[in-house]
Amino acid sequence: MIQISKRLLSMIAFLIFTLPAFAQSPGPLQGKVYGSGNRALVVVQHGDVSSGGAANYHYDFARSVARANKNVTVFALLRPGYSDGKGLKSKGSNSGRRDHYTKTNNKLVAQTIQAMAKQVGTSKIIGVGHSGGAAQLGGVLGLAPGLLDSAILVSCPCDIATWRSKRGKSAWPKSASQSPHKQISKIAKGTRITLVVGTNDSNTFPDLSKDYVAAAKARGLSAQYVPVNGAGHGFSGTQSTVRKLVKTEINR
Repeated sequence: MIQISKRLLSMIAFLIFTLPAFAQSPGPLQGKVYGSGNRALVVVQHGDVSSGGAANYHYDFARSVARANKNVTVFALLRPGYSDGKGLKSKGSNSGRRDHYTKTNNKLVAQTIQAMAKQVGTSKIIGVGHSGGAAQLGGVLGLAPGLLDSAILVSCPCDIATWRSKRGKSAWPKSASQSPHKQISKIAKGTRITLVVGTNDSNTFPDLSKDYVAAAKARGLSAQYVPVNGAGHGFSGTQSTVRKLVKTEINR
């Protein structure tokens, strides 16, 4: 009988369960892929990271979703003009990390998601976006109706003008961004939309998500509001709830 050392077993376990990612560029934007399989494609978008630095905090979340769901491909997308600090950078401009949820950038996101879905060989696409990434997904929902089966918008600044005003900020001059609330009328009727926000979020206030859901429901869309008690704006406080919601969408 072949004896396998504990050290070798631990190495095997490490290789199996750490789910190493690989860089992938099926479309115009860069990103990292975790897991594999065509049961579903989950696309995860980071926020604006307005304080500066690398846009890579969504990688761990993407890895955890792939680990928890068999035969699922998870794509942690780098939004236009962003870098992960480890060699990957997406084309396009983020305009200094402000006023960049534009039609041009949203189109780049949609094209990349379409290309990844084709490569994976799946028609089930679930989008997850945090903060500015949620705003961008909200734009994609209207720009490419029916592309996403479901969208989970986390801490979303879904009405950009109201969001800026509630934070005591002036409107972006000559704003080119597509505000998600103005895209609701263009969203495909079969799309499922979930708004997740921390009850203590003092950046993208809960009322912004509540108002978006009310407007979506008024149009006959499937939309739900999911508050996370005690959570603030950071993604870490809402991740557990979002993981459960993603799993539910995968299993539909």
